[in-house]
Amino acid sequence: MKAAIISQYRAALAMLIDTIEKCPDALWNDINYDSAYWRIVYHSLFYTDLYLSETVNSFIAWNKHLPNYNRLGKLNEDQTPFVTGTVYSKEELVAYAGLIISNTSTLVDEESFEYESGFPWIKMTKFELHLYNVRHIQHHVGQLIERLHQNGISAIDWKGKA
Repeated sequence: MKAAIISQYRAALAMLIDTIEKCPDALWNDINYDSAYWRIVYHSLFYTDLYLSETVNSFIAWNKHLPNYNRLGKLNEDQTPFVTGTVYSKEELVAYAGLIISNTSTLVDEESFEYESGFPWIKMTKFELHLYNVRHIQHHVGQLIERLHQNGISAIDWKGKA
């Protein structure tokens, strides 16, 4: 079962990478949306990384993480307006996705699926958390694919497993 979960993480992240690579530069930081394309990508990666951690307290954020960059929308956690100082590049986020992919096997293999999630706001087992996490990636992949379609790009490949 763990091999199947790992395969689905890799497939979902491969699809996310495909949406990054196919995103036109003009769309990457288009501020006509509540959340720019790159922010949705980063949000997806941040939470994938977080929920692959044993617990919220054991999580170590990506070395380029900036406060509130994991959030979507126009407001920070303290309800002040989100202001972008740095825009993560496609290359940086593809590298971050690669790092998550390379760690997934170890992180999933070392867990017991019956344990609690390790995240007080998510009341489920580790097994269900993995399903939730893959669904979260795919939710945002679908959102990004829709933006690409709106901009005339439709060649996103489905990955059944990896």
